[in-house]
Amino acid sequence: MSRAFVLDTSWLLELYQVPGDSKAQRYETVLAQAESAALEGRLYVTVPVLFEVANHIVHVRNGHHRRQLILKFRDAVRGSLRDETPWTVVGPLQDGILLRPQDLAKLADRFAAEAAIGYSLADISVIDLTRRLQGRQVRVSILAFDKQLEAYAS
Repeated sequence: MSRAFVLDTSWLLELYQVPGDSKAQRYETVLAQAESAALEGRLYVTVPVLFEVANHIVHVRNGHHRRQLILKFRDAVRGSLRDETPWTVVGPLQDGILLRPQDLAKLADRFAAEAAIGYSLADISVIDLTRRLQGRQVRVSILAFDKQLEAYAS
């Protein structure tokens, strides 16, 4: 059985050390976890998670630090599209996530149904991708600091 790791917003905020959204004492653990996961299997991040991370980055108060984070984030996204970074972006051209207007409508319906229990659009995309990979007999871990979300891992 192959292995996959789905990255959540909370985990990426720690990896990027986004001020106000990360804790310095977690960084070394997250970095070690990233290196280990990259050796064990494939890492995935959904487009809604990337949007959410980018939204946190643009709210960093220090302009110089914000710009550094923006460039680092941009380079990671570009690299992932060229298979140069350890994670794969799952988005508009893959697996039907945010591909067509009807997919957006389904996602909006899911959000309306599940937002009351605390799920964002990014969380829903992580859950959907996890279920899709599990359906392919892939053992999935969700890298997150959200116990409710981690519960969907296999």
